[in-house]
Amino acid sequence: MINDRFKNSWFYKPISFTGRFIDFPSAFAGAVIMGVIVGYINRKFGAWPASTAAMKQAAYTFLFGGMLTKLLYIIAGKIPGKITSTIISALIVSIITVVLVYAVHSMKGTPMPLESTIPTAILAPFGFSFLAWRKQAQK
Repeated sequence: MINDRFKNSWFYKPISFTGRFIDFPSAFAGAVIMGVIVGYINRKFGAWPASTAAMKQAAYTFLFGGMLTKLLYIIAGKIPGKITSTIISALIVSIITVVLVYAVHSMKGTPMPLESTIPTAILAPFGFSFLAWRKQAQK
């Protein structure tokens, strides 16, 4: 039995993998998947440029993808109707994501910025739609 005075202390609280601003499980999965895809796309330019592009994509996806997933949850929670909220929230967050990914890859270091953005433009709407639908199902 744990003493009552320790129940509210910092070392008693269980570890949570959901942050206030970042959805860590989604961020990590997206970072690995998108980093590998972008590295593969840029492989013909050599290991260093391909790894630079892959790491930029992975870092972006982890930080901003995790934050945009939280934004998706907020938007999906505010709009009534399961289908409407899924479509609108996924569309808004997908557009933001594609624009930011292209901006990151347009910075020096990525040999093929447009081609590195295409996987995000294709996969983001499906991924965000799935997450928004799942969030609506939990309501």
